[in-house]
Amino acid sequence: MLTIFTTPKAFKGHVAIIQENAIASWCKLRPKCQIILLGQDYNVSRIAKKYKIMHIPNIATNEFGTPLLSNIFKKAYAAAKFEKLAYVNCDIILTDDFVKAIKEIALSRFFMTGKRWNIDLNTKLDFTRDWQRELKTKVLAEGKLGRYGANDYFIFTPKIDFRIPDFAVGRTSWDNWLVFKAKFLKLPVIDATKVVWAIHQNHDYTHGGGYDQVWHGPESRRNQELIGDRRKLFNVKDADYILTKDGLKKPKVTFSRVIRKIENMPVLTPKIAPVVFPLIFLIKSFKFIRDKVKHL
Repeated sequence: MLTIFTTPKAFKGHVAIIQENAIASWCKLRPKCQIILLGQDYNVSRIAKKYKIMHIPNIATNEFGTPLLSNIFKKAYAAAKFEKLAYVNCDIILTDDFVKAIKEIALSRFFMTGKRWNIDLNTKLDFTRDWQRELKTKVLAEGKLGRYGANDYFIFTPKIDFRIPDFAVGRTSWDNWLVFKAKFLKLPVIDATKVVWAIHQNHDYTHGGGYDQVWHGPESRRNQELIGDRRKLFNVKDADYILTKDGLKKPKVTFSRVIRKIENMPVLTPKIAPVVFPLIFLIKSFKFIRDKVKHL
């Protein structure tokens, strides 16, 4: 039904706990999914054997040893048994609504993502009890819904050739570029925030040399250089559909959505950029004047 693939960090300390929580939750999904772990960091092979899932150790990395997204997708595509695929960050716990949401999509081609819930988890989950209900209760009490730009899972079909540059995984911006590329390729982009519980387990950034190194270091800067135009950083605000309990719905037409759509036209349809630029200038001038008036 679905192939889930990911690139784990080294299974050490707190990261080992949250990654195993995530993988164990994926193994509980029904119908059973094909799960692929890519990379050869510490104990990835052991975890793959423990959960009886596929492991592909040899993937391309940059000079810092960070896996490259382009090669991850290439290797996963070659090994995937199913036409529906999901790249999921290895700290994201998934529940049954993840598979149910995918079943709701009758489109032959689509790209689905959504916001995540952030929560602190420091111990392994007990999957022998009513763990989904208990975890969701905990998330509602202690967790926070994440910001628009943080995209930690992507479901799509079929095996789309995104022509991914050599982005360093986990070094910012590539997730937002992927949403842009789906739009550019005219895939219907779906925001599944309302129905999918993507539960992100908070962690530090020691694996990448600290927060500043991960978010502002040379690998992050290179990712941004590969993207080039910052207008290519899309998120669920740019979705064509919203998935609800009642199925797919078109987003409400609001002033901010219309403005955002016009501002994004030059990168989605470069040929019309000369026509759109004057309109964008007028919009930005209007927004500047409106903001000034608000502060008077």
